Amino acid sequence: MQVENVDRLDTEQRSALVAVIEAATRVDGVAPLSEQVLLDARDGLPGGTAANPSTSPPHFLAYDGTHLAGYAHLEREPAATTSKAQKMGGTAGAEIVVDPEHRRHGIGTALVRALEDVLQEGTLQIWSHGHIGVARAFAASEDTTNVRMLWTMRRSLGADAQPLPPVHLPREFTTRHFVVGQDEDAWLRVNARAFVHHPEQGRMTRVDLDRRIAQSWFDTTGLILIEDIRGAAPVLAASHWTKVVPPEDPKASPTEGEVYVVAVDPAYQGLGLGREVTVLGLAHLVERGVAEAFLYVEGDNTRAVSIYSELGFTRSAVDVMYSRVVHPPVPR
Repeated sequence: MQVENVDRLDTEQRSALVAVIEAATRVDGVAPLSEQVLLDARDGLPGGTAANPSTSPPHFLAYDGTHLAGYAHLEREPAATTSKAQKMGGTAGAEIVVDPEHRRHGIGTALVRALEDVLQEGTLQIWSHGHIGVARAFAASEDTTNVRMLWTMRRSLGADAQPLPPVHLPREFTTRHFVVGQDEDAWLRVNARAFVHHPEQGRMTRVDLDRRIAQSWFDTTGLILIEDIRGAAPVLAASHWTKVVPPEDPKASPTEGEVYVVAVDPAYQGLGLGREVTVLGLAHLVERGVAEAFLYVEGDNTRAVSIYSELGFTRSAVDVMYSRVVHPPVPR
């Protein structure tokens, strides 16, 4: 078994990785990698963003002979986001997937060691999507700490589901749909302000946004804006970006929709816009005919969890981030 570290994935590597991801998703019932990592891997791009490019090759490929048995993605955090205690070696985030047919053979451990060899010193944070059994077992065997929980919450949108409450916008606030080529900069500004402390969402760039707009699932009617029209020109105050992924069978209808991104400019907090724009998005999903809505929310975001609970959402799954300190190698 060998582990390779590359800056970009070629066509053959991407094809092999897709097969591993699909196999893991079938077995585990959850995608093993986050959306940003999936986009980077699928498009063969280097890690990081335009604003924060990767400083080292981000793709780690573990082979059993010629077969791709596992994959890991490493992304270093910008120095500004690390604590004083982490400054020496920095912080890096990682995601790992192992082919179900090659699990419990040391593939995951080998990938972690390869990540540590590149990081050398600092803090390594590893996501466990779905918190599946093999990930829990690995975390228990290593010196790790649970530092973050991301909840999945769901609610029915069917005829027998809890009805959606009426929408009441404050006076001189109005709603409309996103316009491609017009609203990108305003949306990015509000998104950055709303998620200033969020380690992933708050760093979204124009390149990241354009890549998502180019996806087959993007629908302008599913990106709902609330604007303050009291001034000379409308000002974006809040938005709800919904996501409905078309099924692989073109004859089938989608069964679920996602509360993808809800953002409220901090200048407009306290007006209830987050709840109202969420309801507007859910109403759009009902119009799309999906039977269920789901969302991801930080487990310690009590305000957001409370709002979603009031709207009929309940927790259905959890992703866990494990953290471990990487010590510099001992000189020989």
